[in-house]
Amino acid sequence: MGYEIDFLAVGEGERSGDAIALRFGDLLADPPNQRVIIIDGGTADSGRALVDHIRKHYRTDNLDLVVSTHPDADHCSGLKVVLEELQVSCLLMHRPWEHADNLRRLFSSPRLTIGGLERIIEKSLTSAHQLEEIAIRKNIKVHEPFTGLSAFNGAIRILGPTAEYYESLVPNFRSTPAAATPRPSILQRTLQIAEEAVTWVAETLHHETLTDDGVTSAENDSSAIVHLQIDGASILFTGDAGITALTAAHSHAAHVGIDLSDLTLFQAPHHGSKRNVGPSILNKIKAPRAYISAAKNGSPSHPAKKVVNALIRRESRVFATQGEGLRHCHNAPDRVGWVPATELTFSSQVEE
Repeated sequence: MGYEIDFLAVGEGERSGDAIALRFGDLLADPPNQRVIIIDGGTADSGRALVDHIRKHYRTDNLDLVVSTHPDADHCSGLKVVLEELQVSCLLMHRPWEHADNLRRLFSSPRLTIGGLERIIEKSLTSAHQLEEIAIRKNIKVHEPFTGLSAFNGAIRILGPTAEYYESLVPNFRSTPAAATPRPSILQRTLQIAEEAVTWVAETLHHETLTDDGVTSAENDSSAIVHLQIDGASILFTGDAGITALTAAHSHAAHVGIDLSDLTLFQAPHHGSKRNVGPSILNKIKAPRAYISAAKNGSPSHPAKKVVNALIRRESRVFATQGEGLRHCHNAPDRVGWVPATELTFSSQVEE
């Protein structure tokens, strides 16, 4: 049994995204006996790159599973290309418009009907809704990735979010109607931070400035958190999940006997943002290798130096795409032209 995981580079500028391909099985057979999965598709250009990558390196047009972790365009836009051009058996994606009946009470407008709410959510989450439309047209099975869902005899498990937590987040998505009890505006905070000059502070291996008070958007916290367990390897994919979502996923993992402190590989969430992790959750979720999907020019936010430092401090070797694809594999064919990735190093100065 073997596996390989590819984190494709997304974007040439400052905007990061996720586009991940993986397969497992007897990869050395000819043809390989394999399961093929995509987790997020980045931009439209990334979707094209994913299709080409699957055909060239995995030698197939067939995908067993596609996962759209959450509706942000930097994660799901490329999946439209994937669904159109490859043969997909199953799509995992959240469909908030299917939850309108349960969500109606969480919105403030007394004139808002369930049908009206469904239409508003569908329109505001256009890219995600287009994925569903393609899946229906191509007879692809669609399921929502909520806690407890599993596939391939437990090789793939969804550790979060629960349906209840997800429904609590949807009213605070950026383009949905005003929530009756609004969540603090991450957009306002982001704009304020963007206007401020970056200041730098000192860190050492024994002095950490990363804190546990980071806040991310409702869309990010709705990310499907995916665990792969195959041939002794334990790998966690986090989308753009934040501290609250990751903490809940850790609790569920412990409940079902998955030790997230002993991972093989950990995908740091939201391109290495300091708003998505803190010392407490990183003390619970550990791996000797951490991968970060980050744009070539995404620094200093993607990845944040204090997040890279925090991972190194916990004995992870840290790697980021930053314009180059990353591959992690076991019992997989050699690839001509692929060379060892450059490991990120500890920084003595980090952004405040």
